[in-house]
Formats: sequence, C-alpha cells, structure tokens
Amino acid sequence: MRLKALIVYYSPGGNTKKVAEALGRGLESRGARVTVSRLSDAEDRDLYAYDLVCLGTPTYHFNVPEPVLSYTKRQLGRHGRQGRVRLGAPVVPGKWAVVFCTYAGPHTGIEEATPAGDHLAQMFRHLGFQVRGKWYTVGEFHHGPESELNLYGFLGDIRGRPNEHDLGVIESNAAGLAFVLEHEKAALKER
Repeated sequence: MRLKALIVYYSPGGNTKKVAEALGRGLESRGARVTVSRLSDAEDRDLYAYDLVCLGTPTYHFNVPEPVLSYTKRQLGRHGRQGRVRLGAPVVPGKWAVVFCTYAGPHTGIEEATPAGDHLAQMFRHLGFQVRGKWYTVGEFHHGPESELNLYGFLGDIRGRPNEHDLGVIESNAAGLAFVLEHEKAALKER
C-alpha cells in the first residue's frame, strides 16, 4: 500500500531544502508518492489529504522563523474552524507527521534547536497527527559575519553541513519510516 507524503519546508539558506530533498528520496525509495513543496507554495494544501506530512525549518534563536510560525498558526486556525482541532487532541488514524530542523548550535548545540522541533510537533499533535519523529540536522551559516560561528562554535567546524553523510542518514531514516508506515497503513485498512 503506497504511502502518500507531503514535505513542506522553509529554507532561506538552502540547508533545510537539502534535508527535505533527502527525506523525499528516502520515502520514494520505498515507493511512496511524495510531494515536496516550499512553505510559500503549501498554504492551500490540505494536510489531511496525505498519510504523512513532514514540515521542516531552520532554527533561529531557539525558535522557528516568523514565516513558519505564521504558517502553523494559520493551519491551526483553518483546521480549527473545520472542527479538526479537538479537546484532548484525539489521534486521527493513518495520519502521521515528522518535523525536521536544521541548526548551527554555536552556543549549546542541539539544545538550541529542540524548542523549534517541539513547537512544530505540537501543531501536528493538535491536528490529531501522530508525530513519528523530530529530526535535527546540523547546517552551516550562510550569511554575513556568522562564518566564524561555522568554525568555532559548540559543534566545531560545521562548514559544508549538511554534508553527504548527514543527508544519507536522513534518507535512510526516511526509508525506514516509510517501511513501518506502509505496514501500519495496511493494518488500518484491514480493520
């Protein structure tokens, strides 16, 4: 049973786009039908039309950037008006989500990124999606004086990240997730 997946990402520096594409390749390697969309092009997509929805963002100062924050608020408002946001956040069978964040973590490493992942996961939980992962990938700074942060931050030299290894891990994890969700989807259909 083929999985239908939507990957939405916001990536002004290009790091999160690389991760989104690797995630898509991993899902497709298991036969999933994947739509990859920039955040600006995803506004009208019905998240409930997909089995798996993945939302990715860079992290800025422990949080999601404003465009992503606005997107999550609009999604919650839209689906709330449709009666899909309910008290107790009951799980909608067959609806899964993964959130993925890129980060440089120059001061405290991954701890700078986890609040952003938690924020995105809460949106999906409010919509009844089962969050199957919060994935964090190191990404280099691309703008201005931050280049020093690529060399001397908490994580050491992060130039060129996400690199082939980082993206290979994402691709492999996505393929494994697709395998599991295919079986869960088939089991739901048998009920």
